[in-house]
Amino acid sequence: MSASLNLEDQHRLVEAILRIDGMSVRRGREVHLTALERELGHRLPFEHHDQDKLDVWALVDVLLNYPGAAQALVRNLERFYKRSLSVAALADLVRELLPDPWLGQAERRELHQLITSLERADPGLAHLGRFPMLYRRAVGPAWPLLEREMHSLHDVVALLEEMPAGPDGVPPLLIFVRDLAEYADRPTAPALREWVSRQAAVQGLNGVGFRPPPTEVEARSAPEPSETYLIIACTPDALDPDRYLVTAWLQVDREPGSTLHSSDEAMPLSRIPELLERLLTAESSVVGRPTPDLTVEFVLPRPLLGHPVEDSKIKVAGFEYRIGIKYPVVVRSLDRMRLAAVHHDWRRKWAALCGNSVDAPVCLVTQRGEFDQEELFSRLAEAPAVLALAFPPWAESDEPDEHWVGLLSGAPVMAWCRDGRDPARFAREVKDLLAADLMKLPRRTMELRRQALSGAGAGSGHLGLHLTLVFDDADRIPEPYVRLRPPA
Repeated sequence: MSASLNLEDQHRLVEAILRIDGMSVRRGREVHLTALERELGHRLPFEHHDQDKLDVWALVDVLLNYPGAAQALVRNLERFYKRSLSVAALADLVRELLPDPWLGQAERRELHQLITSLERADPGLAHLGRFPMLYRRAVGPAWPLLEREMHSLHDVVALLEEMPAGPDGVPPLLIFVRDLAEYADRPTAPALREWVSRQAAVQGLNGVGFRPPPTEVEARSAPEPSETYLIIACTPDALDPDRYLVTAWLQVDREPGSTLHSSDEAMPLSRIPELLERLLTAESSVVGRPTPDLTVEFVLPRPLLGHPVEDSKIKVAGFEYRIGIKYPVVVRSLDRMRLAAVHHDWRRKWAALCGNSVDAPVCLVTQRGEFDQEELFSRLAEAPAVLALAFPPWAESDEPDEHWVGLLSGAPVMAWCRDGRDPARFAREVKDLLAADLMKLPRRTMELRRQALSGAGAGSGHLGLHLTLVFDDADRIPEPYVRLRPPA
């Protein structure tokens, strides 16, 4: 809301507040701020300044970021300073500059009190960690990511209240609170659902397709999202081919992803484990993810497809381990995401694999040059969505190889041995790996990596220590790489 007022209008508000006797000195402002916070039902993130004008300017900034806060301050001042001309002037100015919020004072106060109860019951702020995912679900892809820093769920609720309803007439705030209730515990969850039901009725939304909040029994029995994904994309730096611009997202199912890291400073591959460790152990939205399962996906350019990303090590409480034995780790092709011409075949093959993941045909290539490249492309174009190769890609060459042909054919699943493998041995090993439901291949590959470090057959020669898995979900192309489609 503050962005909708220019500096001159904000200055008018500052001067109007300073003309009120009780607001012209810091002690008086502190008393009225405390009363305002009681009226709103939550604390305001206000930091005092030594100079009165700067202090009031900071107060105005805070008031503009919280819908209804300026109006609530005026009501308090009117009760305290009856028939005051300076208070009446401030009231007129607020009515001139700030539209009345769509949410009533009592309803807003009740919501913030419920949010306070939720945060008290969750001192680790796991709910705050989930808000980027819930925020994107509520506002959709048309709105930008959060620009101002969010210190609490009160900040998120205030921001969402400012946003207009979508094409279906549903305010994003109602969607956010409805979905937040799914993660809340008793007694807050039922109260949040009841609050949403009342607001939906007041707004006349029950008949326009707005899904009512689930009952308590339904909420407990509703299935959790099937998977959460931490996506790490590495884009080659234009000036230094040995450094990469790294972006990280968190995505729940097929909801829009939330950006966790994005920097204009390119970094070497050696710093990726440091970023991974921070994201996996300290990033609240990852630690507080809605499901225990997490898949780590690396979106890599062609020269890095053979890099052993699953061997990246992180340290937790002094113990260091490879991420590949803790999480399913897969590779995705950055080049294919950027190459829209092959997306139709990629999506078609992914759909075919999803429809027949137990008995899907597999193309096995055990020796380099076993097939002419055009012959291999023709074989892959017919049916197989899975390509298994006993040898690594050409890392130092731009010439097409079998791995590149597989990507261009649209094969969404590819597995290969990074160090080369005896053809007969690889055929036996990969046949066992691909024998069951291929949609569970990332988790079975994680189990194979664990077997390489423990139990019978463990050792440096185990396939689990040398296997790269490309598992490229064509239905979850990260937003930066999705081309706009024509409307249906």
